[in-house]
Amino acid sequence: MSETSKPIILIGFMASGKTTVGKILAEKLNRVFIDTDELIEKETGISISEIFKSYGEAYFRNIEKAIVLKTIENPNTVIATGGGCVTQEETRKILKKTGIVIWLNVNPKTVIARTQGDEKRPLLSKDRENRAYTLISEREVLYRETAHYKVDANKSLEEIISEIESILRN
Repeated sequence: MSETSKPIILIGFMASGKTTVGKILAEKLNRVFIDTDELIEKETGISISEIFKSYGEAYFRNIEKAIVLKTIENPNTVIATGGGCVTQEETRKILKKTGIVIWLNVNPKTVIARTQGDEKRPLLSKDRENRAYTLISEREVLYRETAHYKVDANKSLEEIISEIESILRN
């Protein structure tokens, strides 16, 4: 499978811009955009917040893994994954082996600013600031392990897209 025939997979913490960047990138590259969180909600018929509340994170991660397996079958895609998809080793290995994985790295201050007033983030619903710092710290090694490329997502959308396009050209 050549690099251009692999799915482009965006990973990173919540509010790193995966969905926004993914939609623009897919349009520019004439690829199909897939947001795994949106697909989970569509296929289960309930919100991610409700899945977490009613069934727990482990249940959610199993659904997420199944959705990831399904979405990576199409190489002509840009896939925005959920922020915690890297917490399962099998999912990390599948992503790295199958796609071009780009980590949108974001700092806790940016996450806190971008998620103010957003109640759809179950893992940040309580003590947002401490949780953002803790989870980013815990997951950083997992993002690094999974990604082929790291992009600083604390800058403008145009700069992020430009950097990814440069990576894909080279």
